[in-house]
Amino acid sequence: MKTLEIKRPSEKILSQVQSLTDERGKVAAIEPDTGEWFLGKDALEAFNKARSKYPQSIFYFIKIGYPSIYSHKGHIKGI
Repeated sequence: MKTLEIKRPSEKILSQVQSLTDERGKVAAIEPDTGEWFLGKDALEAFNKARSKYPQSIFYFIKIGYPSIYSHKGHIKGI
């Protein structure tokens, strides 16, 4: 089985997207080869916008103003 490699966009592109403070909470799908990004209210909306222009690309996602897109707030319950 072939493993796909996800390219990380340059730090310049990542900082440009993270600097969009008026878009805080939105998700950006970044096409790493071109540096173009697509914003959406969630990952699915951003992905659909990006895929319409780059149907064969693999995208890098970030949530503007946050360190990660999703977080898990749970705990392990003892048996």
